[in-house]
Amino acid sequence: MDKKNLPGQLNADYYRRKNLTSTESNINPTALGTMAPPPPPPHHHHPPPHHPNPPHETARAMANVGPPPPPPPPPGQPPLPPHMRSHHQQKPPKPPPPPHHGVVRRLATKAKKFAGKTLRVGGAAVGFVAAVNLGIHYYESKQVEDFFGPIVMDDDDDDDDDTNNDSFKTQQPKYRKRVLVLPFDSLKIIEHRKPGSITDMESFQPLLDRNKQPTITMEAKELVSILHAAASDPTISSLYATFGEGMRFPVGTAHVEEIRNAVRIFNESHRVHRDPNVKHEPLFAMMRNGDPKPSYAFGYGYDWNEYFLASAFSYVHLQGRGNLHLFGCVAQNTFFGGMLDKYGIKAHVFRHGQYKNAPSFLTEKKYSSAHLENVKSMTSSLNNTIRTCIETSRPMNFDNVMWQSIFDYGSLTSSNSEEIGLVDFTPPVDPLHSLLGFNSRKEAEKRKKKQKKKESLSQSSVNEGVSGEKAGDLSEEEKTVSMLGLHESFSKFNATHEVSLVKYKQMLNKNAKLESRRKQLNNTLQKLSETSTATSMILSSLGFEFDGAPSKREKVAVVTVDGNINSALSYDIIRSLRQIKRDKHVKCMVLRVNSGGGSVVSSEAILEEMKLLNKPVICSMSNAAASGGYYIAMNSEKIFAQPTTLTGSIGVFGVKLDASKWAKSYGVRSDCYPHGSHAAAMNPLTPLTTGTKENIARIVLDYYDYFKSIVATRRFLSDEQVEEVAQGRVWTGEQAKEVGLVDALGGLDRAISYAKAAHTNSDEVEIEHWPRSSFRLEDLPKLISGQPSSDVDFAQALLAVTMGLEDNVKSGSVEQLLKNLTELKFAEKPHFMLTIDEKTALDLIMDGE
Repeated sequence: MDKKNLPGQLNADYYRRKNLTSTESNINPTALGTMAPPPPPPHHHHPPPHHPNPPHETARAMANVGPPPPPPPPPGQPPLPPHMRSHHQQKPPKPPPPPHHGVVRRLATKAKKFAGKTLRVGGAAVGFVAAVNLGIHYYESKQVEDFFGPIVMDDDDDDDDDTNNDSFKTQQPKYRKRVLVLPFDSLKIIEHRKPGSITDMESFQPLLDRNKQPTITMEAKELVSILHAAASDPTISSLYATFGEGMRFPVGTAHVEEIRNAVRIFNESHRVHRDPNVKHEPLFAMMRNGDPKPSYAFGYGYDWNEYFLASAFSYVHLQGRGNLHLFGCVAQNTFFGGMLDKYGIKAHVFRHGQYKNAPSFLTEKKYSSAHLENVKSMTSSLNNTIRTCIETSRPMNFDNVMWQSIFDYGSLTSSNSEEIGLVDFTPPVDPLHSLLGFNSRKEAEKRKKKQKKKESLSQSSVNEGVSGEKAGDLSEEEKTVSMLGLHESFSKFNATHEVSLVKYKQMLNKNAKLESRRKQLNNTLQKLSETSTATSMILSSLGFEFDGAPSKREKVAVVTVDGNINSALSYDIIRSLRQIKRDKHVKCMVLRVNSGGGSVVSSEAILEEMKLLNKPVICSMSNAAASGGYYIAMNSEKIFAQPTTLTGSIGVFGVKLDASKWAKSYGVRSDCYPHGSHAAAMNPLTPLTTGTKENIARIVLDYYDYFKSIVATRRFLSDEQVEEVAQGRVWTGEQAKEVGLVDALGGLDRAISYAKAAHTNSDEVEIEHWPRSSFRLEDLPKLISGQPSSDVDFAQALLAVTMGLEDNVKSGSVEQLLKNLTELKFAEKPHFMLTIDEKTALDLIMDGE
């Protein structure tokens, strides 16, 4: 055996055992032609080993079982000759790529897979959200259509016994007959939901305490809008107001006037008025299809302000044992001058205007002559306005003697009230639910009768009741109605279902949301149709028709100033004004004021910000727009006020409290070392000095002169005319129009109508309300615990402080005494106020504004 050729033979055996899949066709013939012929195989003394299986079977068997292959040939070994290569021999595997290329490729592959998965999941999520939104949209559309749409009936369901005109029947759709219930006994009417208020959460109060009567909080403009919508809604056939034992939450007279006007529009829904916000004679109202809609008010008793509201309804009902407490208007003021003198506390008031009476509760013991004169004038004007409104709504004509007799008589019984025409009906119980049941039963009987007539049943079966009752049997509702006696006022009451105020508001909001979506879709499609003719033709083939250019987007912003004008309120108003200024779609602003005034500097900040608005401003006054409330309205081109609005009070005052005498009586002494003569002047334990007195008086006079100057400039009055109507005097809206302080009488709707007509060119104008309402989570514990907001009576607050001083001195609690002194400290700076409200004045003093 030639050992020199042994490695080659071993090499050949190795490749045979490996049995690679490459064939001779894969060998380059050109390369083989250049190779030298191989030497003949060496002769072996022993025959080659016998393989029981063919080469490919051996390879398959060795691939599955058997010992591992021998190591590869050593380096420098010549390649295997072609005739020794197997037909199943494979190419050697390619070397792996460099390590760094593999890492990048793996990362890129993973990123590609992740991106694809994210796109698939995101696409599915978008599709799911779109499907949910479409489902919600369809559900809400169906709800709105079922609520406001006509009734779907059979061919013979709408047959009328008195009408056989088929053409008339097809032209007149039939709607549900509902009565809208207004629960004034549990309704809290406010001017505006303040940012961070919890009024929206009061609907959850019954869940927290089931023993409490639920409270419905609603803005006055929301209630007015609901009544306007009900007037034109064919599904609302009547109104029903419940007053219970009285309104738990007092309503301002200006708010009552706006609600009364909305009820009047409902009662006259069969007419189309030239301006629905102004009362016109019937000559100026065009008739339209339909009959007048009735409205009802029921209560266990009414006072003067409640009857002022109830008299606007078509019929006023009073419980059989109820009473009318019509005593007229009253103004009540509490004076603490004597109490403060008792405790040795002196309030030094600096004011300009003899009628600036807001700080009088700190200094006086009773009405001064100027204060009493202003109160008499104001209450007489309010009383006369309310009397005139009642006489206009009710079919009666009382002279001054009759009204004075009613005021002096006292409480009127139900029989007395019905006898002189103040009420229409005195049922023993609220008849609403009995009437609804009675009407529903009549409708059911009518449908049953028509159905049986259609089926041509026997007369015996026709006489059977709807629910199997015998003829002549009365239901509970019929018995109640029979007991009450069907009063003639219910002859037009045809409602069969009631709808609550909250439910109706929710459905109106859904309808408004759907209309907004439709308008947005219509505007988008109209813009697409203008891009190309092909798009327009496609949209037209789908049934979308567009007339003219898309409407311009124009807005009227309504900014509400509600409550004491302090730093917090001015911050919200100024922030809203700056956002309105940046909105180019806002063409006009309506300033809605419901404030008796507040801080001078806060009022000035709001007024100066409105001067920078560069947009026209229309002012609408609510219950009160006096002092600081009138001050901020001086940049308005037109001012609207209700006849019962309290306005004017052009005057300024400042207060310096001096408790040094009280401190001295208990041995309390306060020392200080000021670097200026006025550094400790406002400390309540520092007596009033001549320098402090002159300083405060000079500042108050400067504010007063500036107030009068802007009134003279904006109202086109001379200085003498302004001085005559100023001096801190409070005017009603009707009086203010006569003296030139306001331009016209009317509510918020009339101010908005004027703004649209004067400063917009579009038929559809969007109304935005500012400041935006919001809810803070930190306010939720107050709601759950039932704690009041900060509406504590100012008399209780002042009594708590002063009485606490003496009680703690007697008990020897020095720590509590010092705490009360700190509470009495108020502020270290002078505070000057523009307000007509005693509580507002005390709050500003306590807050140091």
